[in-house]
Amino acid sequence: MGNTRLIMMLAFFGAAIPVQSSADVVKPTTAAVTAYQQGQAYERLFQDINLAPGTCAIILERERCNVDLQLLSGMRGEDPTDDLAKKWFATGDISMRVEKWNDMYVSDKVWTDDPVFAWWYTAGIAEIAASLPQGKGIDEYVGSIADVLAKHTAAAPDESAAWSPTGGTPYTRLAWVQGSLEQIFPVETYPVPTFGDGPAFYAQLGVYVSTIQELVDNPFALSRPESRAFAAVVLARLQDVHTKFADGLTAAPLQNAVNQPIIADSEWINTTWRQPLSQQINKKWPDQSRHAFLLGNLIAQVAYNAAVLKDSNSDADFRGAIATLPTWAGMSAKTHADIASLQNIPYAAKGGKWEDINAAATAAVLDIVSEK
Repeated sequence: MGNTRLIMMLAFFGAAIPVQSSADVVKPTTAAVTAYQQGQAYERLFQDINLAPGTCAIILERERCNVDLQLLSGMRGEDPTDDLAKKWFATGDISMRVEKWNDMYVSDKVWTDDPVFAWWYTAGIAEIAASLPQGKGIDEYVGSIADVLAKHTAAAPDESAAWSPTGGTPYTRLAWVQGSLEQIFPVETYPVPTFGDGPAFYAQLGVYVSTIQELVDNPFALSRPESRAFAAVVLARLQDVHTKFADGLTAAPLQNAVNQPIIADSEWINTTWRQPLSQQINKKWPDQSRHAFLLGNLIAQVAYNAAVLKDSNSDADFRGAIATLPTWAGMSAKTHADIASLQNIPYAAKGGKWEDINAAATAAVLDIVSEK
């Protein structure tokens, strides 16, 4: 335990361990499952704190950030940096970002004293890291994980070749292990999208599309298996809407991109993800459906902007557009009141406080996704 520099963490990631190829063969104990979950939590938090701090500003990701921190705190004990991280995750406000986080790595001693814990913990890390964006530096990191998996096959649940990646790129080597892990632990969609009926459905769809857009701004988070599963569900519902309204639009290229490698290149991300996501609605949608979609989408963007970008012009543009959109029939009184509260806060350029804008927009988004 203790403070570690990035180079040490990369060495630690090289200590990832293989797991099993068949759920019928491997039956992890409760302790092994916990260690695996702790490894996943660590990998996500390492990325969220050190590489993609905007992730925990996404409204529907904040709870995961807090749960991951609690899981690790329970393993290694409370650390002074944990309280700072909790305050940051509560709102996602990037100005509260923790710059130096005391984390945990698996030492050689742990590998010797408790190889079962070490293996499952590192397997959790490997499952998340296997899908990372491909690019210079990242490939070395992923390769180091594959190398250590090969080094520690003796600690795997059995002697199956599934836990000894050989040949190919670092990503294909680790993908072999990831596939075996996911036979034991099927990927669970996160966030979990839920849809109501009528206009509420479109407002929720707007929130979820905005969430994908925010994940695109944080490609490390977008790359995770659970994020890809979330995107797949949302894009399928979006494609259903395109078909229903015969609007001439399609989400098919985005659906195809969900399970393809993500390239760590801003131009590629812009062309493959950001631009297509911005072109998924037109006036062939009925007014009420279109307005509800825009309302959910824009309010989520207001919160993210207030937590991360803090762009006064965007705040005015987003909330100015929201002011032109009618509420839908049947909207709950709470959602209506929270949207009104957001709009009553002065624009940031006119003295409105970012924390107030963030809090009000967050409350409105959570109300929207809870509508029936």
